[in-house]
Amino acid sequence: MKKLNKISSLVIVTLLLITTGCSMKTLPTAEVNYLSGKDGTITMRAIGIGTNQEDAIIDAERNAFNVIFFRGLPESEQKIALIGTNETEEKEKNKDYFNKFYKDKRYKTFVMSSIPTSDLTKHKGGKKSIAIDVKINLVALRKDLEQNNIIRKFGF
Repeated sequence: MKKLNKISSLVIVTLLLITTGCSMKTLPTAEVNYLSGKDGTITMRAIGIGTNQEDAIIDAERNAFNVIFFRGLPESEQKIALIGTNETEEKEKNKDYFNKFYKDKRYKTFVMSSIPTSDLTKHKGGKKSIAIDVKINLVALRKDLEQNNIIRKFGF
């Protein structure tokens, strides 16, 4: 009987170790919705998460660019992904460009306006979220991607 209890305890401990040790990989999500667009611009509502308001706004702006680059935005002028759908591969292939674009905050040169539309909301774990309306100059962004050989010029 004691041997059976030891075996069942060992099985339970093993199962617990396996289930806690194997965590599912979470993919980043981007909550971005199309609002309007005309004359080479696009306005989107994006949600960002961070430890403070500034970090949350930066995250929301980055989410907006990632959606334009790698997913496209239905009902907008930019229905299909501007760069491609394999985000990991494209970012690895053009590492220097994306490092300058995001880490050096070069993306800010394409942001025409970034207006918070909600208060900072607190979540578990000290994270906070905010919704912003971000307007992006698509013409200048597309031209920059062409000049840096990230995308090809239309018709060539």
